[in-house]
Amino acid sequence: MAALAEFFKGSETTLGTFYPNHCLVAVFSNGETAQQVVRKLNFAGFTPDEAIAADGRELVELDSEETGLAGFLMQALSRLIATEQKFADHDLYHARHGAGFVAVRCRDENRKDQAWSIVKGEAPLDARFYGLGGIEHLAGDLQTD
Repeated sequence: MAALAEFFKGSETTLGTFYPNHCLVAVFSNGETAQQVVRKLNFAGFTPDEAIAADGRELVELDSEETGLAGFLMQALSRLIATEQKFADHDLYHARHGAGFVAVRCRDENRKDQAWSIVKGEAPLDARFYGLGGIEHLAGDLQTD
């Protein structure tokens, strides 16, 4: 099983669309930068169960595991109304072009703020937090064109 899939433990989707609840996800131009960010997070007290770096290949593999008619229909609906799936599509574009990714579990607002203060220092291409109330856009192109 890929490290990214193990990190999310099957809980990364909601109604067939990528939605890792209570998780900050950031995209970097390459995998080495993502690895550096995770080292900084670990130094700040985030455990390997809370923060992970992944290369684009792992994200593409994780996406290909999400199959089935219901998932396909929910993804299509999400694209139509420009919600979560549009972000996932944008991340997959970056993944196919050598990007690195960081995912950080944040149990509360304080932990999210702590993680974000470290992540933003490395100038992510895109970053967002998946909370109970929706997606909080942190960096990058909000429209994901």
